[in-house]
Amino acid sequence: MTLELCNTSLQQTQELLRLVNATLRNLSNRKFTDKELHVEALGRVLGGSGRRGPLSIFILLNGKAGASRGRVFHLSAGEIVEGSEEILIDPASVYAPERLTDEVIISNWCDTCETVEEYQAYFHPTVKEYMGKLLTNFICCHIGGDAGGALLAFNYPGEATEYDAMVLQSLAVVIGSLTTLSNSVRETEKAFIYTIESLARACEAAEEGTGEHIVRVNRYAGALAANMGLPVDLVEVISYSAQMHDVGKIRVPNEILLKPAPLNEDELRIMRLHPAYGEKILGDSPRLQIAREIAISHHENWDGSGYPHGLRGEDIPLSGRIVKLADVYDALRSRRSYKEPLSHEEALSVFTVGDRRIDPGRHFDPAVMATFFAIEHIFARIYKSMSA
Repeated sequence: MTLELCNTSLQQTQELLRLVNATLRNLSNRKFTDKELHVEALGRVLGGSGRRGPLSIFILLNGKAGASRGRVFHLSAGEIVEGSEEILIDPASVYAPERLTDEVIISNWCDTCETVEEYQAYFHPTVKEYMGKLLTNFICCHIGGDAGGALLAFNYPGEATEYDAMVLQSLAVVIGSLTTLSNSVRETEKAFIYTIESLARACEAAEEGTGEHIVRVNRYAGALAANMGLPVDLVEVISYSAQMHDVGKIRVPNEILLKPAPLNEDELRIMRLHPAYGEKILGDSPRLQIAREIAISHHENWDGSGYPHGLRGEDIPLSGRIVKLADVYDALRSRRSYKEPLSHEEALSVFTVGDRRIDPGRHFDPAVMATFFAIEHIFARIYKSMSA
């Protein structure tokens, strides 16, 4: 039996290591939440389908205000589920993680109490309520790192053992390490978003109202992408990359950008270089791939009559097709040195029948157009809420 337990513990620990390895391998292109990490890690340890493990695990994490918060997790039909609402534990409580020693606690009812009923006095009443049955054993260990807290595993088959404790300690290390890593990635992501927002605003600073323009274009593009059924991660990337569409204008002279009259042929030629400038400025970082696609392609037309490369149809990156419509809508709605703003209804008319510059049937992806007309009220609300 001891050899069998040892082999089971080894297998579970190896699965936890594989989770860490997979998370690290996918770190550059994966968004993950603490809850996702917990669920994945728990799946390697909880019992079920003939595997040895506890019936339930209580993850208790230290809160910012001193109180600890946790939930009970267990298996149901082979899936990890939350078996409780959030349980709040005051730092003064006997159940607070701070009151636990650094040593792993292994407890079986028969070693400490005369009856299993007497043993129930050891446990938090809410935990007992959600367990729904008598608790016969438990193992407890600390979670380190940014997470901070404790893991309590209940009702191992038979008795809780040293081998079970080794696995639970491995789980605590995995949760602590990956939560710390997740927090670091989250902070890096915030810094990355802030940096590109700053770059976009700096590049657009010369033109009146463009700070609001780039924020609105982000929102329009995100709404279109989400309502076209694109993956959540891609929607998020488009939602912050759209603001980089005109980053190449930083290399266009202000006298052209701000000219209060139509551009002549030479000026128009220079202005039409800004997509290529933008592509070059954004470089070849994988993190900026979508932003680079948007910068180079948001002036391409569905029928191939756009610039700079005359791309046609689905040869134009989808992100560029989405941002093209978002950018045009906001340009129609906005006041410029050479034009008055249009109302939402007037902008809809342009997207329906066109004007002297815009031919909707030739210039826009029909699928993007259909989505726009389905959610045009969202565009109107975004413009109203984000305009000075």
